[in-house]
Amino acid sequence: MKFSLIFGLTTTFFELFLGFLLAYFFYLKFRGMRFLFTLLITPMFMAPSLFGLMNRILFNNFIGLIPGYIKFFFGIDLDFFSPKNIIWTLVGIDALQWTPFVFLIIYAALLGIPIQLIEASSIDGAGTFHKIRYIILPYIIPALATGGFLRFLESFRVFDTIYVLTGGGPGDLTTSISIFIYRTGFTMGDQGLASAAGIILFLLMMIPVLLTIKLAKRRW
Repeated sequence: MKFSLIFGLTTTFFELFLGFLLAYFFYLKFRGMRFLFTLLITPMFMAPSLFGLMNRILFNNFIGLIPGYIKFFFGIDLDFFSPKNIIWTLVGIDALQWTPFVFLIIYAALLGIPIQLIEASSIDGAGTFHKIRYIILPYIIPALATGGFLRFLESFRVFDTIYVLTGGGPGDLTTSISIFIYRTGFTMGDQGLASAAGIILFLLMMIPVLLTIKLAKRRW
């Protein structure tokens, strides 16, 4: 439960932050954005288990390309799957695959902002910070809430990516609630405890659902 909560909140925060930065960058338009757009959203279309397996090889301390390049260029022997680094490695891999999903939601919201408002604020001398603070953010808060809600739900009950990457280890350091339910029900054979944990998971999932419904009904 503790890992699921930390993982869910951390990945949601980083994916919203990075998704907004990317969406604003693309909103400003630049040459070659179509190619970069396609490249950016590609990880999102891969199966999570396949994406996890691919990164398990890429980040492997002995045969992985990324630790190899880090050691070659910087002389640092970095073990991404050590107990000290494993949570940040999982957060980074999840962000790499699912930030594009948040990016698409926020980018669509940005395109819905009346261009006259942006132009008028530029004529009045508003800087980038003030445009974002007083014009853009109020328009895209429902999109941020929707993206954050969907990503928190997925991250909190994550199973396949983490199961492929760590199996819930080392020890139970990365055991999400979904992996706990699977182990309890299908490995240990305790169907009663697994069912109880599943019901608790369902009830916990209702909290962000109710919060998001309340937020969506509010006028901004």
